[in-house]
Order: sequence, then structure tokens, then C-alpha cells
Amino acid sequence: MHHFASRLVKSVALTAALGLATATGAAAHECYNASRSDKGNEMAGSKSQAWFTLHVSDIIAGEVAEDMYDAETGECILGELEASGVPASFTIKIRAGKDGLVGGPNNADGHGIDHIFPAYGDSIIGAYDTCGVEPPM
Repeated sequence: MHHFASRLVKSVALTAALGLATATGAAAHECYNASRSDKGNEMAGSKSQAWFTLHVSDIIAGEVAEDMYDAETGECILGELEASGVPASFTIKIRAGKDGLVGGPNNADGHGIDHIFPAYGDSIIGAYDTCGVEPPM
């Protein structure tokens, strides 16, 4: 149960950070390894204290649970995100290195270390807009 509670707290904090990053460009260090395989992400997200796997569907479910919008709108948002190529999950670095950086360039090009919002911010905001709701901020 402690492990679940710890993950839940981290998820809530990351959701807040993602909302903040939407509002402020790439203010948060939402670093992820765009080149890592799904299996590599699974291992990093479940076996490492430095990485956390954030499932987009969990964020949407949380927003529905908070009555930010209804389940139908949540399905719309998920569909729009999928159609625009936003990954279903991100394994995010939660322990940064020197100066808050994971290491490597942040090219937002789908290779190496990237940040979520330079890579997918327009698609994320567009999904909410298309489905008629304000992105959470």
C-alpha cells in the first residue's frame, strides 16, 4: 500500500507540474527519453526511483473525477491526443541532474532527452480546445 500511496502522490504532483508547464511553456523539467523503447520505459518507470511512468489516461481520469469535464469529453480528449501522435504514456525523469537537467540536448525531435511540452504542447492544447474545454492550468 505504501508503494501505491507514494505513486499516487507523485502522480498528483506531476499532473500539477504538467498543468503548470502548459501555462508557462516548458517551465517544468518534464524530461523524458523519447528514444527509449516501451519495454525500457516500463523497466525505468517501475524499477527506478529516478523515473516515473505517467499514463495520459490516468490524467484524464483524474480530471473527470475532479468534475473538470464529463467522461465523454475525456474520451474525446484521449482520441484527439492519440490521433495527433501524443504517446499514451511518458516515463518522466523525476530526479534531475546538475542544474535540473537530465543530460543531453533538448531538441524536441523525438530522439534522446526531450521535454513533453516543446514536443507535444500544441497537440495537447489542441485536443482540449477541439473537445470544447480549457486545458487545465
